[in-house]
Amino acid sequence: MKKICFIVSSPLTAHSFLRGPINKLSKDYEVYLILNEKNKYKKLIKNLNVKKVFHFEILRKISVFKDIRCLIKMIYFLKKNKFDAIHSISPKAGLIGMLSGRFALIPKRIHTFTGQVWATKKGFYRFILKSIDRIIDSSATHILVDGKSQLKFLFENNIAINKGKILGKGSIAGISTKRFNPSIIERKKQRKKLKIPNEEWVFMFLGRLNKDKGVFDLIRAFSLIDQNINNCSLYLVGDDEEKIKEKFNSYSNKIFFIEHEKFPEKLMQACDTFCLPSYREGFGISVIEASSLKIPIICSNIYGLNETVIDGLTGMKHQVGNIIKIKNKMEYALLNPSIMKKMGDNGRKYVEKNFNEASLLNAWKDFYHKNLDS
Repeated sequence: MKKICFIVSSPLTAHSFLRGPINKLSKDYEVYLILNEKNKYKKLIKNLNVKKVFHFEILRKISVFKDIRCLIKMIYFLKKNKFDAIHSISPKAGLIGMLSGRFALIPKRIHTFTGQVWATKKGFYRFILKSIDRIIDSSATHILVDGKSQLKFLFENNIAINKGKILGKGSIAGISTKRFNPSIIERKKQRKKLKIPNEEWVFMFLGRLNKDKGVFDLIRAFSLIDQNINNCSLYLVGDDEEKIKEKFNSYSNKIFFIEHEKFPEKLMQACDTFCLPSYREGFGISVIEASSLKIPIICSNIYGLNETVIDGLTGMKHQVGNIIKIKNKMEYALLNPSIMKKMGDNGRKYVEKNFNEASLLNAWKDFYHKNLDS
């Protein structure tokens, strides 16, 4: 039986994106996993159907000495274990994984691009980050991209031109519409747990809390809404990477922070509108998760969200970084609940048609059979 090894930096990545693919591929291949087990989310990988998990100190941020040490260790590891294919996700895992795989002569080296960190950067830092993606591209034998607009963006920047491929209609592994299934009972349960009154309109963001995700803009926009006239609240769910709670704690008493949620399909049902005012996205998986739950979307008009939100049909888009535009969209949602409900209903249909998990996992299976078994 042929051997595949996935390489990620965080257990959260494996938990969020690779559960379906790993379970699907493990029926035909031996599947292994490399990640940084020192990460606080290591408990999330307990139920993954892998033969074995290996620990490597793959850090998200650049650390020259540790990164070189990790690269050397991984080259020897890959040479010893003779995997038939390795598959990396995320920039640092891709850089170390694809380079070490190339030196170790692994025959199939696959990387999935999920967005470009350098898209919002400038100057020398942008050059360095962009160069990392080019190294990944040149070291990989196959490149997967999780969205059409992202693929177009990469092509325009001379990356993945001869290798880029999208599985199905986009996303990494699709959405389980059975798991992300709207439930009135679950909605009531979550709102009761959070002590949200029935009549209160809830805006929610779920993801990494940082400036690139537009969280600063979202807080400022929400704070401009007249709280005396509009009965609403804002919930920010995820890791507070830039101490946002400390910086914006005084902006409104209707803004609430929640740590990373293991079961987003439950918590998200407490909200009435999902917000993603991001400055950069590869695809925006959280958006189609919300759409699958019949939650209407307010998001920025950027390349990575082109396929995930249809403006005026499944949600509303605004100019990136424009706080007044975000505020206006939020106020429109408050004044037009029936229209927002229709957008939510349309979102569920759109996800079922385009991003259903079953069809994406079959695409994963076909991809590996074609490239590993032929």
